[in-house]
Amino acid sequence: MIKDKQYIHGTAARKLEYDVYKENKVLKTKKKQRNNNKIKVKYVLVLLFISLVSCFVTYRYVQITELNYVINQQVSEYNEIKDENKSIELDIKSSVDLNNVKLVAKEKLGMQEPDRHQITYINIPRDDSTVVLDDANQNKEDSGMLNELMGKIKNIVSFMH
Repeated sequence: MIKDKQYIHGTAARKLEYDVYKENKVLKTKKKQRNNNKIKVKYVLVLLFISLVSCFVTYRYVQITELNYVINQQVSEYNEIKDENKSIELDIKSSVDLNNVKLVAKEKLGMQEPDRHQITYINIPRDDSTVVLDDANQNKEDSGMLNELMGKIKNIVSFMH
């Protein structure tokens, strides 16, 4: 293998040392202009890319700012509604006061306290009991309407005793 710098592999011709662009001024200036145009296009593309990225970032910050504004507005509305609920709750608590109820009953509704002969006292047994009516639920499967009605009557009668 020949390692001559002037030899081009695969040909019989020698490599020319002659560069057309070095000696011809017109071609030299055109080559410089072409190289300058390529550099200018690269700068313009890089500038365009940077401006697009900065516009995107700015757009995202604008969206974030708008969302923060909406959130702050809704938080202030929430606080107003919360304060209104507290005042309404306070009004309800003050209106449920027994003295207030008595005053409204006497003044607005024209009610009066009962006389001694209008009061009836009821004796209530001291033991507190609850009766569960599970018998009706257990017998539902095999009973008809009449049996079901009789069972309810029995439960009511047993409850009364």
